[in-house]
Amino acid sequence: MVRVITFLTDFGSFYLSQMKGVILQRTGDVVFVEISNDIPPQDVMSGAFALMVASRYFPPGTIHIAVVDPGVGTERAAICVKSGGHVFIGPDNGILLPAARALGSPVAWMLDVPEDASPTFHGRDVFARTAAEMICGTPIEDLGTPFEPHDLDLGSPRIVANGIEASVIYVDDFGNVVLNMRRLPESDVRLMGRRLRRVRTYGEAGWNESLITLGSHGFAEIAVNGGSAAELFGLSTGDKILLEDMSCSE
Repeated sequence: MVRVITFLTDFGSFYLSQMKGVILQRTGDVVFVEISNDIPPQDVMSGAFALMVASRYFPPGTIHIAVVDPGVGTERAAICVKSGGHVFIGPDNGILLPAARALGSPVAWMLDVPEDASPTFHGRDVFARTAAEMICGTPIEDLGTPFEPHDLDLGSPRIVANGIEASVIYVDDFGNVVLNMRRLPESDVRLMGRRLRRVRTYGEAGWNESLITLGSHGFAEIAVNGGSAAELFGLSTGDKILLEDMSCSE
């Protein structure tokens, strides 16, 4: 049976090819899919969000390798998580858990790190090897010991007297700013003094008009029709914002 292996990394260069090579040395019965190879460097939250959104569209049996790993070589654990028929492999820094939790009830194992593993490239020497072992039939239970993984909470919006407090959990290549909100405000709001028009599609807003809409991923996002909301408002992943109720600011 041909298995699917996805990759999500912040490498942005030739490192991913080495991970694929490690797997292909063991088996050719695999389809590689790159979810993203350009997650912002060391941005674990962006990686967790992208993995959570993308993994739901792959069939059961898929192995997802996610490597955004600022703690590589330290005492942070290398883990394998099983949930909803999918397997997630990567560092224990929270990047795997939002995706695993969205698909089912995660069960995790801590992986052994081979003595010859590079302390700066566990993607190749730990995570890719683990995926190859699984493809070749080694049960996940034989690859590590039960483990309670580190979680990453994307948080929830908070209603306050003058609006909604939310956090930025992702910024895409268009400069659209994704928030930890699964519902839109009831009407237009303001951000940093600028009105955000509540719309269903980008095209409903005027050119260069700021807007808020529900993205295809199911989360609210701030955008500028024809521009970059991230640049306009100076926002990046992890920032907290206040969406001000228009009735409180007029």
